[in-house]
Amino acid sequence: MSSRFIAVAALAALSVFATNTSLDAKEIHVRVEAGESDRVETPVGAMIDRDGWSEPKAYVVSEGKKRAAQVEIVDEKHAKIWFVVDRLAAGATREYKIVVGELAAGGRAAAGGKDSTFSWKASSGDHGTSNDLVLGDRPVLRYMHTKFDKTDIENTKKPFHMVYSPDGKQFITKGVGGLFPHHRGIYFGYNKCKVDGKSYDIWHAARGEHSVHVEELERFEGPVFGGHEVRIHWNDREGKTFISEVRRLLVFRQSSGHHLIHFSSTLTPTRGPVDLDGDPQHAGVQFRSAQYVAENQKKTRYLRPGKWKDLPEDKQINWPGNKQHANMPWNAIRIHVNDGQYTVAYLSHPANSDDRRSSERLYGRFGEYFPFKLRKDNLLRVNYRWWIASSHDPKREDVEKRYQDLAAPPKATLFAK
Repeated sequence: MSSRFIAVAALAALSVFATNTSLDAKEIHVRVEAGESDRVETPVGAMIDRDGWSEPKAYVVSEGKKRAAQVEIVDEKHAKIWFVVDRLAAGATREYKIVVGELAAGGRAAAGGKDSTFSWKASSGDHGTSNDLVLGDRPVLRYMHTKFDKTDIENTKKPFHMVYSPDGKQFITKGVGGLFPHHRGIYFGYNKCKVDGKSYDIWHAARGEHSVHVEELERFEGPVFGGHEVRIHWNDREGKTFISEVRRLLVFRQSSGHHLIHFSSTLTPTRGPVDLDGDPQHAGVQFRSAQYVAENQKKTRYLRPGKWKDLPEDKQINWPGNKQHANMPWNAIRIHVNDGQYTVAYLSHPANSDDRRSSERLYGRFGEYFPFKLRKDNLLRVNYRWWIASSHDPKREDVEKRYQDLAAPPKATLFAK
């Protein structure tokens, strides 16, 4: 299965679309139905026929206002035009006109000024090779991907993403070092990978097994979202690959003081069946907050969905001590990093698994994992989001709206006018 097909499948988790509209037309009309949830800064994409068209320019018009749009070339026959629905009340419908093949008058200014364009640039990471995703001049993410070195295992054993605060002034995730150095930024792995009768620990990766960046398959830059798709190999202690991962990470435009990060990944076995297992602290997709949080744990609080609202906010709850603390649709942590206050909401797509086991730590690491039998005819695909706010103001209903954007996205329909 090609990585391009995998990427298209991952995008399906973001919205549902009609097709059969050609980009030869200068205008495309899209009707967006909010459904049962209020929509706030919700990314929406319209899948359309390319018919050979390749110019990645577009803008969207709604209620007389021009807004940024961005074209993603999906394959030889299809493209996807992305834009952000700022606000749409539950039950409401709005029509959008997409103008393709050109930018709105004023170029970047029409999309919101120089701070409106995502792009990548090389960065000087403290521990090796890295690249920064920036929005204008403001850093958003850092991808750490130093080549594995068996003489420097600790610093080179895994690629991961670091997250900047929404104002770009500091990291809110932890990199190499600090308390429990095997937890880093946004990371995906399992500490029990059983293949060929042996078990490998890709999470701690202390005995030579490791994950390593192989190549960047695609890079996304533009006014609506930025990010990339990369290939990562999970290798045994002899350096032989047993899993090939295609990891995709996108950051969508949001208002000042917010991030919206989408993470999807597909694991493919390369030399036979792999049984993936572990524990909630050392497997799955996890978010590790900055070292400052570990040094100030008494300030940490958790905000949970209604079913778990009676659990104490200042206590960490996790499987297996509380088996009801499983299959959470979302979880959120309120942290302090230096003088900044942040709320980080972890949103899990309902298709991930019905056996998800959650974990929380007051030092700032939280997430979930589930066991999985990886086979050539049973690939593992996961989809997550993080919605991040530069305050402790978000309430349960605010996070729930962002979760619904992932779990039950608005309906977009192309129509002729």
